[in-house]
Amino acid sequence: MQKVVLVTGLQASGKSTVAPLLASRLGPPAATLDGDVFYNGVVAGAEVMTPDPSAEAVRQLELRYAATALVAQHYADNGFDFVASDIVLGDHVEGWFARLEGVDTYLVVLTPSVESIVERELGRGGNNSYRDWQEDGESLADGVRALQAGLDEIPRRGLWVDTTGQTPEQTVDIVLADLEKARW
Repeated sequence: MQKVVLVTGLQASGKSTVAPLLASRLGPPAATLDGDVFYNGVVAGAEVMTPDPSAEAVRQLELRYAATALVAQHYADNGFDFVASDIVLGDHVEGWFARLEGVDTYLVVLTPSVESIVERELGRGGNNSYRDWQEDGESLADGVRALQAGLDEIPRRGLWVDTTGQTPEQTVDIVLADLEKARW
């Protein structure tokens, strides 16, 4: 039976780096996709998620999740293990897995420290993916903590990995060593 792994966590937690490395060690054959492909695919009328999202932002988020799960299912149906990476929080995690059939499902949640995320985010050039989560006068760390509350809404299942101070390769080693704990 094919494996489908969802790697989630906050922005700058390492998802898009860890997922392809993990996929390369699961297969062959194995494939990967970052949910940002679908987020960036909305080129007119895009609505971003905020602490108080519009109905359209939620609709676009759910379309992105559904599309990623559909691609994961398609690859699995054709004999590939698949690793998806995206920020999937709360009840959306259960919904994402509910779209899959006939595959072994795994959840990996990357949970580096707030300080580590801030360092990574600043290292990306200061675009600040957390600006919508910061109140006026708050720091980047405050914005990270605000979005981090969404991790608490994920059912405590799967494998939760504090990646603070780890290389992506070390994180993949930990995931593979404990893959059974990641089973959804």
